[in-house]
Amino acid sequence: MRSTMTTWLSPAALAAGLLGFGPIASGQTDDAGTAAPSAPAAEADSHASPSADAQAQPEIPLVDLFEGLRSGRVGLKAEGAKGGAMTLSVTNNTRAPLRVVLPPGLIASGAAGQFGGMGGMGGGMGGMGGGMGGGGMGGMGGGGMGGMGGGGMGGGGMGGMGGGMGGGGGVMPASMGMMMLGMLIMQLIETDSWDVSSLMMGGMGMMGGGMGGMGGGMGGMGGGMGGMGGGMGGGMMGGGMMSIPPTGPPSAALAPGQTRDLRTRAISLSPPVAGRAVLPAEGEPLQVGDIGQAEAGRDPVVREAFRRLAEEKAPESVAQLVMWNLIYKLDWATIRQLSRRWANTHELTLARDFVERTTRPAGDLVPALPSVLYLEFEGDDPAAQRLVETLTGTHMLGLDVELDAPASPEGPSVACLVRFNEAPAGGRDREATVMVYASDAEARSWTPMGKFSLPIADDAEAQGLAVELATGILGRLVRAQVTEGKKVKDVQTYKLRVDNASPLLLNGLALSGLDLGEEVTPSMLAGFSLPPHRSMSFTISQEAVDRLNLDSGIRVLAADLSGL
Repeated sequence: MRSTMTTWLSPAALAAGLLGFGPIASGQTDDAGTAAPSAPAAEADSHASPSADAQAQPEIPLVDLFEGLRSGRVGLKAEGAKGGAMTLSVTNNTRAPLRVVLPPGLIASGAAGQFGGMGGMGGGMGGMGGGMGGGGMGGMGGGGMGGMGGGGMGGGGMGGMGGGMGGGGGVMPASMGMMMLGMLIMQLIETDSWDVSSLMMGGMGMMGGGMGGMGGGMGGMGGGMGGMGGGMGGGMMGGGMMSIPPTGPPSAALAPGQTRDLRTRAISLSPPVAGRAVLPAEGEPLQVGDIGQAEAGRDPVVREAFRRLAEEKAPESVAQLVMWNLIYKLDWATIRQLSRRWANTHELTLARDFVERTTRPAGDLVPALPSVLYLEFEGDDPAAQRLVETLTGTHMLGLDVELDAPASPEGPSVACLVRFNEAPAGGRDREATVMVYASDAEARSWTPMGKFSLPIADDAEAQGLAVELATGILGRLVRAQVTEGKKVKDVQTYKLRVDNASPLLLNGLALSGLDLGEEVTPSMLAGFSLPPHRSMSFTISQEAVDRLNLDSGIRVLAADLSGL
């Protein structure tokens, strides 16, 4: 093991795609069985609809941070921040607006150890006792993914994210693309942070038309997202049926002469100390460089893994496990012991599978493997064949749809058995029983996640049945609830809690109240990366609760699930 006194922190190392690390990772993570750690109040806004004014603004030039530094258009100062994160103070040295993009290989060196950064701020990884001093993995604004909450859901109960790797409550930096779509459910508490919205269409909005209120479809990218009238089906911005569009690399808009202090998450590239990840101290001066300049980056496998983790939206917990294995050759049993306080078995499985794929011989290396939703149909029913024809080769909830599940999982995945029942005597309408399964913590066997009934009218169309099927599956994998939070300056706030019960990463979702009227436009949350069997909380305002009719309950309309 290497013992160096040089710290490599990579602000975006895992950034440009590590949505969990990006600006939007948000809210605070919390323990399923305990109250969420308090966080600064956030106003849930989202009056920012895709207005003509916003679309009429001139396109802001995109500048890679490295290129900006080389050309002198951008100035940079870096230092350690509270909770094991770091602050990048970025200055626009030109007389025109710029949008600075954080490259995936960016690192920063200091005096405490070696670190790999993860771009943006966000919800964070709690865990090891709170920042550097407490041994924690720092994180994303002190946010928290942390303590396994008794071993994670696999061991009984949804593992929380409360105390963890950084301590404190994280926040969700702004996502401009989502705001242009219309209804981000919250206005970020900490607005000065990296934006991970898609850089399509000039770096601002991802879609062209915006989310039309659940009957007219979700606009977007020249197509339409199906809308809840026919079920958000159709292709949610390219992500598939009831899916959320991906976000892009972290970026930050700067006015001429403006300096922004951008909080950036980091992982440690140093060996663990007393079972903890070593992260920079608050105020510690840091020097920015590229992953290839770090000793660990001389290994092409490490460099490739580092960048891929960014592109594949890995949360800090998973990225840290990967780095310890690849750099220091720690075996998985040792890593499991070191990370037992802040990483659950599902996260360890994601890290192990990622390493296995990344370290294959070059000739066998394949791009990021899509995660799979297996569908198996049982029974002689005309609707079964229509569903097969409709769903073959498509995507649902961000996952590739494949027919016929294997006897054992081939990695973290979800499977459904749809059993068609005969119509009752004298009746024409019938129903199917849908049983949902997920891979277990080590992805070795299938675990039941519950079942539901799928009504099948005699004249039911396959597209409508597919949407009802996706809705039922989603309800077994992702849950959300709203509760009253603290009053801030005598104004009542609310907590939106999201639970990821799946074996996959949850990168985004769309929400609304139970009462879906035409005037209700669903809100989207994207750019965070919630690990399997973890929960996260967002602070939202009374206005958001009223506008979305959340007081009547909450409905998850779509999701982006993925593996690594």
